[in-house]
Amino acid sequence: MKNKTRFLACLSAVVLAAGFVTGCASDNYQKGAGTADALKHSSELITKGSGQIDDSLAALNDLVANPQPNLTKQYDVYVDSVNNLDATAKDVACKNKDMQAQGAAYFEGWDKEIATMQNEDIRSRSEARRKAVAARFASISQQYADARAAFEPYMSDLRDVQKSLATDLTSGGIAAIKDTAAKSTQDAVPLKETLARLSEQFKEASTSMSPITVVN
Repeated sequence: MKNKTRFLACLSAVVLAAGFVTGCASDNYQKGAGTADALKHSSELITKGSGQIDDSLAALNDLVANPQPNLTKQYDVYVDSVNNLDATAKDVACKNKDMQAQGAAYFEGWDKEIATMQNEDIRSRSEARRKAVAARFASISQQYADARAAFEPYMSDLRDVQKSLATDLTSGGIAAIKDTAAKSTQDAVPLKETLARLSEQFKEASTSMSPITVVN
């Protein structure tokens, strides 16, 4: 039910983003503002996910280093932490689709505005700005793809540990996943660094595309 709800929410976001193209006429900056909001939300979700990586590792290493006579409670904590991380990753993917849809509408609208400009100097400067903003947007989109490519095998290992322990929740089963736990702990360091950079890039891009300046 949760996955269905998340899918419907994601679908609704993309449909609403598409509505920017087919709906009533409006200033194109509103599409940029929508893209900025999606970037900001993505940044927040990525930071949240990074913390959930720590939670998952803490639960996994607790199982390995401090197994209790009854392993079920520790296992349940681990499963919950992995589920939370997985849910956040899906939310980020959903928000990225929203961002891409709104970004495409924004740049399409920008092109249309440029085509109607009569002043050569203004048109030239707007074209240069459009190219610069589009290049940055493409760059962070690629950074997201790279980060996702690094995250997916990491998440897969956490899930495989869960599956293994779901069948063999014993001291022997814990011993069997010990090496994977150690590897996951090591791999988390560069992965979290990648996510931190991505979150910051999304945040900066959001600020640059937003018509609203947030004063701290």
